[in-house]
Amino acid sequence: MPLYLDEIYWEPSRTKEVHNMFKGVLSGETGFPEGVTLKAGPWASNEEAKMVLVLDIQDHAKTFTTFSTLVAQGLITKRRLTPIVEWSGMDGVVNNLS
Repeated sequence: MPLYLDEIYWEPSRTKEVHNMFKGVLSGETGFPEGVTLKAGPWASNEEAKMVLVLDIQDHAKTFTTFSTLVAQGLITKRRLTPIVEWSGMDGVVNNLS
């Protein structure tokens, strides 16, 4: 399962719009892009206008149009999508360092 830590930033003055939009996504009214499943979260930051989610994204290229549109509309200011793997994945890294 391809997991990603998804950090989504917005302009603070648009907090209500972002909140309403994601309420629709999380309730299933509008939903996530095809092949995207919420695994944990969302969590809100108390330091930045940002939410954090853990997503299973089968093909992150399929999220491009959705997030590019939100950025072009000025609703989302930045997205940081970080692939994450189980800690056991480090075994192969450590073994290759020996």
